[in-house]
Amino acid sequence: MSDEQLRPEDAPPSLYDDHGNPRFFADPAMDRFVAVVMNLAQEVWVQEERLLALEEAKSGETVDRDAKAKEFIDRVFAPIRGA
Repeated sequence: MSDEQLRPEDAPPSLYDDHGNPRFFADPAMDRFVAVVMNLAQEVWVQEERLLALEEAKSGETVDRDAKAKEFIDRVFAPIRGA
């Protein structure tokens, strides 16, 4: 699948660089940095899910994963939201 197929049909061309990569900041390094942060957040959440599964198996009690995911997102993205 090419990058062209991943673009929404109504996406402004100015959102993409010459190579078809999405561009959100004036400095391309910031776009790459944000991608790193997002990848790290994803990896941390995977570890959190694994810990929740272990705790559930040990205690026999289920955890509200949706609530835990919301708490995680709120914590990670609080600086962006200005909270």
